[in-house]
Amino acid sequence: SWRDFLYNLERMRYRGGKLNGYASRLHYVSDWIIDNAHRGIIKEVTSNFPGVQYAIKTIDFMSAHRDQYPALADSAEYERMRSAEIGYRNHRFPYIKSSKCSSKDVIKAMRDGDIVAITTKTPGLDVQHLGIIVMKDGIPHLMHASSVKKSVVIDSEPLSEYMRKNRSASGIRVIRLVD
Repeated sequence: SWRDFLYNLERMRYRGGKLNGYASRLHYVSDWIIDNAHRGIIKEVTSNFPGVQYAIKTIDFMSAHRDQYPALADSAEYERMRSAEIGYRNHRFPYIKSSKCSSKDVIKAMRDGDIVAITTKTPGLDVQHLGIIVMKDGIPHLMHASSVKKSVVIDSEPLSEYMRKNRSASGIRVIRLVD
């Protein structure tokens, strides 16, 4: 039902599952993964993949670019956002390098329905885009909201090709819903 959808959306999108102002939203994917994994909704499986590496990054893009976020003009919301970001100084997270996305072992480890977070080289930011894996003849493709096509699409090219062409991406993280 519509009420169930709203309930589950709030439960997954806000810190602790409760909407409490702009800064309670899980704006960063690393924050979203930790919060939802802690509550048993998802599990990050990236570290189980062959060729996994670890990045260490300070995630503070929003407070560093306050002028790009109208809600952060409010000093109280800005301080709440900075407070949330403090937990992500030198944050360590697993990822699979873009160049490894074509590896047979990596492809074999992916499942239809996996959530893929595309990591970025942008300072202060962990992830630049999200999608869902759709397997076509055993090859992962990305279903995502395409800014180019202005709609949700399943890319005709494999995920590995999408990643090869995306110069600002550093790799992927893989997340699964818990049964």
